Amino acid sequence: MKLVPQTRAPLQQLFPTRTSEPVGAASDAGWPVAFTHYEFPVHGQGTISFTFKTDQPFRIVLGSERNVNGTLLVLEVGLQTTSLRRDNGTGPDGIIAETTAKKALLDPDIAISYWMSLDYLNARVRFGKGEMLPQLVGFEAPLPIKPAPAPTLPAGATAKARREAHKQAAIEAAGDYKQLRYIGLATQAGTPLPAAIAHLLWPLPVVLAPPPVLVPSERISLDMIARNEATVVASLPGACQVLYGNVAGPAVELNTPDFPDFAEAINYSIITPGCICYKKLQDKAKEFGKDDPNETYLRITIGPNKGDSPGSPYVLEIWPGNHYSPIHDHGEACAVIKVLHGDIWVELYPELSPSVTAFFTEAVFHSGEVTYLTPEYYQVHKLVNRNPPGNMTATIQCYRYPDNDTIHWEYFDYIDGDQKIKHFTPNSDWEYIEFRALIRAEWAKVN
Repeated sequence: MKLVPQTRAPLQQLFPTRTSEPVGAASDAGWPVAFTHYEFPVHGQGTISFTFKTDQPFRIVLGSERNVNGTLLVLEVGLQTTSLRRDNGTGPDGIIAETTAKKALLDPDIAISYWMSLDYLNARVRFGKGEMLPQLVGFEAPLPIKPAPAPTLPAGATAKARREAHKQAAIEAAGDYKQLRYIGLATQAGTPLPAAIAHLLWPLPVVLAPPPVLVPSERISLDMIARNEATVVASLPGACQVLYGNVAGPAVELNTPDFPDFAEAINYSIITPGCICYKKLQDKAKEFGKDDPNETYLRITIGPNKGDSPGSPYVLEIWPGNHYSPIHDHGEACAVIKVLHGDIWVELYPELSPSVTAFFTEAVFHSGEVTYLTPEYYQVHKLVNRNPPGNMTATIQCYRYPDNDTIHWEYFDYIDGDQKIKHFTPNSDWEYIEFRALIRAEWAKVN
């Protein structure tokens, strides 16, 4: 199986032939289906995502065969109604469930990811827009199957035997829907298929969101697992594990024995006219296209760009009170963010789009706490220091491309003041050693 990340790299050929000429049974000529290269590695479960910009209804088709003659589940995403069907027809008898909720409808002429999750074990289908997260489910429907009967087990059956028996009962109850594996797209006859800007296959259904809080394995507890309160680093991609290993230790902190007032000195430099941070923030007031002096922060790079990250892999970022970033993404890179001083609020967005201005959730991280992002999760965010002026936050932002990323996107894309997506080339206000020396000298003059 090849997982295709949603990178800016050229996409692999989505369909088996060079043309997107649909194939399908004549009886389904109203919605001819083009089956893709994709198939679920485990039959009956997985998530498929397509990023489209279209104003025409479309269907995502799951089949037990690479045609419309076998068992089907069909998700039709429309302008007024989104429905789940058991066939590729148009009659009302084929509808399993439908909704008119706006969050489940097609967003015309907006580039956004539409995903469909099949979960035979929990007997449900989920549909959402943006990242593949349960918080972004817009429509959910049960699989049209009979409840799994309670398995008959011999006395003294082991826990493993009980699990296997329940799993087998679920498979039998799912029936032909357990055989769904092939993935197709359809539009109404005479309407071209929308061009996929990106597409992604995930081998698991959307069940539980990985928590954005990152903790070492020695801190995780049964209660935290049961409440889904934290993620351990071993659950993340290798690139995140490398970054975490470099900055998570207790010695990676802002104040040190030889400069215990570093944080206070930075705060002083921010709020005092004529100091280096004060002047630099004034210079950067329109960096992201808005005449907004609060949409600024300082980037202190730690080491050069070695070719495995967008810009320097380690960046000390200084966030004055009431300052924030634009909404932005990270080019499908992995990242680990550790708070060194103060608090940072992270607003998470389903997609980077000028039309998507509401975050779906937010979290606050305090000094010593760590969060992360991966190509699949939490890529689009806005960082905010909601503390009042005079209370800066410092974070260490760490970036690394995934090991399988062979075409590196060297930018962070963001929404500018004209509500357009722009490329930000990671830059540096100072190098860390230089910055620390400048702040120390500045602080020494008043203490």
